Amino acid sequence: MSSDTKQIGPNTLDLRGLMCPEPVLKTKKMLDQNPQEPLEVLVDSQVNVMNLTRLANSLGLQLQSEEEQDGYKVTIKKNEEAGSQISPHTHDSSRKVVPESRQSNSEKSSSSSVVFIAKDTFGEGDRDFSVNLLNVFLQTIMQAGHRPQAILLANSGVRLMDPDSSVRKVLDEFHDSGSQVLACGLCVEYYGLKEKIKPEQITNMYAICEYLFSADKLITP
Repeated sequence: MSSDTKQIGPNTLDLRGLMCPEPVLKTKKMLDQNPQEPLEVLVDSQVNVMNLTRLANSLGLQLQSEEEQDGYKVTIKKNEEAGSQISPHTHDSSRKVVPESRQSNSEKSSSSSVVFIAKDTFGEGDRDFSVNLLNVFLQTIMQAGHRPQAILLANSGVRLMDPDSSVRKVLDEFHDSGSQVLACGLCVEYYGLKEKIKPEQITNMYAICEYLFSADKLITP
């Protein structure tokens, strides 16, 4: 455990001030060590809360969060019995283990495929043409009826989530049709886009790796 991590009690971690993906990795390590015990985690941003929600989701655990003066307190525990009441501040991750798809029956089933985009161009060459080519690539996937489980954006690829990007519209269409469209939080910070991307669409390297290793098909333009 690094010096930046404070273990307040046997089941409480203070992970405020840590950079992505450390909060998720340290939380998972503690959950692995004490799988039967509830775990309280203190974090300093809503993005960290969303990242921990995805972690709890993937492990089939329930997560509750509440905002405090200096951040957020997150509680992760085993699923409660069916029919239990969930507070307004609860992210109920027990209801699904993997991201759900809202695709219609007419759309081709691509729920096990992942599109990983690590730059904001399609290949090399003239920049304007390469950006436009990437837009055409994604538009073609959309119009062909393919709906990947997730579109993951990293490095300069997160620039595509900028509202001023010509590619943002088709990414929103994928999101609205049921695909997860997620940007690497560390990359979002580096490129100064944190205020332009919804917290629920900012993820971490641990979650990206989980998507990549569980995908039946990986597409990288």
